[in-house]
Amino acid sequence: MQCEETGGQEGPPVWQGAKLNYQFIEIEHHNSSDKPMEAIEILQEFNSCYVKIQAIAQDENWLLLIADKKIDPEVATHVGDTLHYLGEVMGCVEEIVEVKFNQEAK
Repeated sequence: MQCEETGGQEGPPVWQGAKLNYQFIEIEHHNSSDKPMEAIEILQEFNSCYVKIQAIAQDENWLLLIADKKIDPEVATHVGDTLHYLGEVMGCVEEIVEVKFNQEAK
């Protein structure tokens, strides 16, 4: 995926750093209605995922798991990378939403 937000560079797919299929169940459920999602709906779903992942990353129990070395500390890096790339995706979709909004306003 290329967009202005990343300077035209193609980033790795969101799934590459972590398996987040369960985070996208709501999106799949929405798509199962055979109604295509509007760009704003896609942005809202990605934002919802971002907020959930961010809450986990800041959760005291999650931080303790890392601090107590009960899970590989590199996992925290993967979560951070996931938030970064999800933010990049949201920036690209946001550009589309803004363009569409501006076109409809004219």
